[in-house]
Amino acid sequence: MPVPPITRDAITAALKECGPMTVPELVEYLGWPRTRVDSCITTARENHPGKLFRIVRYRKQVGIQGREAAVYAAGPGPDAQRPAFDAEHHLEAKRRYYRGNRAIWAAKRKARTGQRAASPWSGLLPMARRAA
Repeated sequence: MPVPPITRDAITAALKECGPMTVPELVEYLGWPRTRVDSCITTARENHPGKLFRIVRYRKQVGIQGREAAVYAAGPGPDAQRPAFDAEHHLEAKRRYYRGNRAIWAAKRKARTGQRAASPWSGLLPMARRAA
């Protein structure tokens, strides 16, 4: 006689009760280790493709590096298309890095080249607003 899928049933009940969630949200809601939730969803999706859990969308992760997090829902259906992670995404990440650090680089450049001392308050305003 097969063993009842206690973990899978609890995850399914949580998804039906609270709606679609990511794995970290499921971990927080259920109070279980991430490996337990990850392995259950992965195994269920491999053994029963398109029947138990589906990916409804992908959400950008805030404060964490990496790809988008999958948002799971209980029930049958096709998975959502995963967003492309191509050169355009790398270019956008480089732009964000540049925008976030260009005031620091400008202050270092001014100190290195011997220009007059910059105001300590100049870094508080975005460079686009200072030029206007």
